[in-house]
Amino acid sequence: MPSTHHVNLSYLGLLPFLTLTGGYFFSEAPWILQAFVIYSVSILSFVAGSLWQAPLNIQTKQGKNHQQNNANSLDESIARSQSVTQAWLVVLVTLPLPLGVFVSIEFSLLWLAGSFVWLLLLQKRLPNWALLSKEYQQMRAKITSVVLVCHLLMWAQLSHLGAVA
Repeated sequence: MPSTHHVNLSYLGLLPFLTLTGGYFFSEAPWILQAFVIYSVSILSFVAGSLWQAPLNIQTKQGKNHQQNNANSLDESIARSQSVTQAWLVVLVTLPLPLGVFVSIEFSLLWLAGSFVWLLLLQKRLPNWALLSKEYQQMRAKITSVVLVCHLLMWAQLSHLGAVA
């Protein structure tokens, strides 16, 4: 699939965030908030999983080189180590998600918002970030910004409802 299709699909992925955020301001129905959190967790998990591609590619490449009796260079070893470390940092963000049932929804919204930003910052540190098109890099930053704002708006609305009640 050409990169423009990936970019278009990524922007379409914002529609549920925007629709649910707008809908919650109009109706404040609990199911909208629940749907927002479920969609957010799903997308966060998807984005986190996609970041494992770089370390797995490096590991596969090194495995092939090793099978061909080629010595791994120090640079490849360092790149692999950094990529694997960053991939595990992705897990640290998503690992506590099931525990969200034990904390307030306000905390969950803030955790999710921070997690999207965390994943973008980690992705920018991956060795393959520079290989990605400028269009993709800009799209990724824009989408993360919109998702962050949606989470903060949901949190603000929820906090306002709590203060009013």
